[in-house]
Amino acid sequence: MKKFIQTTLMAALIITFAAGSAFARDLSSAKSSGLVGEKENGLVAATLPNPTSDIVDLVNTTNSGRIDVYKQMAAKQGIPLTEVQAIAAQKIYDLAQPGEFIQKNGAWVKK
Repeated sequence: MKKFIQTTLMAALIITFAAGSAFARDLSSAKSSGLVGEKENGLVAATLPNPTSDIVDLVNTTNSGRIDVYKQMAAKQGIPLTEVQAIAAQKIYDLAQPGEFIQKNGAWVKK
């Protein structure tokens, strides 16, 4: 069951983010530049204090899309939203590129 949720979740995330390829490039650039990192709840955040308005917009747009997908998956599978987020976060961590920031125990670390 967990494997099915993971596979379905990743497919949904890929479809969601592939639809806006310019957006995906911006997120990818922000992550590779160290401006944005992946959080433990499957969402992204600025890694530095006082981010630019572009980074704030990117984070908000990304998180809004992800939360929508996570809520759909939670409802479809009949599991708590937090469980879907935890599964997604682990998958995203696994896919993170070396040098990108991920959050571990509340602190930013480079993968």
